[in-house]
Amino acid sequence: MNQLTSQTTVLAGTARLGVVVPVAVISFFYISILDYCLPLYFGALSAAAEAVGGSYPADIWSKLVKYQITPWIIGPLLAGLLARRYGERLIWATALLGKVAVPLLLAITQQTIIIKALAFWQGFTGALMWIAGVSLVQMVAPEKKGLSNGLMMGALGVGSVLGPLAGRTLLYWHELGNLVTKGNWSSFWLKLFSFEPLSTTPVAADFQVIFWLLTASILVCGVLIGLWGQRPGQFDRHDRQTWEQTTKDLRTLAQIPTFWALVIAMCILGGPVFQASNQFLPYRAEDLGLKVGASDNGWVWLQLVKTVMWIPGGLAVGLVAGRRAPGIAAVIMLGAFSLAALGIGESLVTWQLFTYVVTFEFFRQFMRWSHAGYLSEHMPSDLRSTAIGCSITFSGLGSTIFAWAADLLWNPAGASFQSSDPFVAAAILGCVGSLGLMVFDRLSPIRKTEENQSSK
Repeated sequence: MNQLTSQTTVLAGTARLGVVVPVAVISFFYISILDYCLPLYFGALSAAAEAVGGSYPADIWSKLVKYQITPWIIGPLLAGLLARRYGERLIWATALLGKVAVPLLLAITQQTIIIKALAFWQGFTGALMWIAGVSLVQMVAPEKKGLSNGLMMGALGVGSVLGPLAGRTLLYWHELGNLVTKGNWSSFWLKLFSFEPLSTTPVAADFQVIFWLLTASILVCGVLIGLWGQRPGQFDRHDRQTWEQTTKDLRTLAQIPTFWALVIAMCILGGPVFQASNQFLPYRAEDLGLKVGASDNGWVWLQLVKTVMWIPGGLAVGLVAGRRAPGIAAVIMLGAFSLAALGIGESLVTWQLFTYVVTFEFFRQFMRWSHAGYLSEHMPSDLRSTAIGCSITFSGLGSTIFAWAADLLWNPAGASFQSSDPFVAAAILGCVGSLGLMVFDRLSPIRKTEENQSSK
């Protein structure tokens, strides 16, 4: 009986990985299928508008990403504070249920003003979901922290790989379905993976089933996390925070030099490196012939290699998570991430683009982890969710400033637009951050010799 009671106490308030990981897979499936389909969807809307003598904005994707990243200025901080006050499980579940509005309204309207509003809402709920999710994953027994972080990043990869394949299958279902009916499986697989060209081009109506599928799946995810995402009890035995105590946490965090060093380098200067790919990769793909309007001429492969690399990247994160990696690890993460972005911008042929995207996406997983697990390992334990929320808020700030500046400097609708320019600019910022962090770590090592378990 005593052994059972002890085990129950150890598990009190911990994340149920059996629920959290499948929900993470579906959540990232939701995100990746939208990332794959929406550039093609806007191409289909443009073709439909041109058919009746109208037009559709060529820069719609770039603007949507700009609106989507903007709420990350306040969303992560708010998520961290709310998670500290009300619990990660409730915030994650609420964010998932809030995301239902995005595919639901995409299914019933094509108005650009509504789509822009949805992009902002997608960014806000995404910030809440990500902060609450990665913070909840830290709430496991210490010996399982590497496993939980690795599973979370691996789930991101698995869900994201399934998204483009499912999207392509659903968009070209009539043509692919005919091959299945005829038993021509060889041609089916060749066309699915873009080794043979497809003879049809999706129209706007072909995207509706995808939007309805996403509406149902994300609704189920919200219910699962809300009801079963966490075991009963209180993790770490930290008392629920009042708003006064939460404000005190912010003041305490602001007095930690290591926090600012990591935030300035990895988040403010590293954020634009994320944003360059999020905002301009479809235009690089267009320039190199991987997509033309709504026609997928290899775009699916760029999405696949991008998301496949999140799996080994996530597993690699699991090897270093929970070990309080030294400062040089952060320097390497940001430096390699930035140089890969430079390679994407300077690619002249498709094989070069694929090579650099593979490298970039592998290190993207480390950068994601750096804003959550890596940072929190070097902060007092009772500031975990607050530190994570603040760090990703600063990443959102860096990304948002870059996104709005990029829209002015490198607008895809402009005649002089060069899709390589934003990648080069972001890479320079990231390299500056990496060098600055290396200097700081030499002067004041990020991994201290003594453990700092609590700020109180």
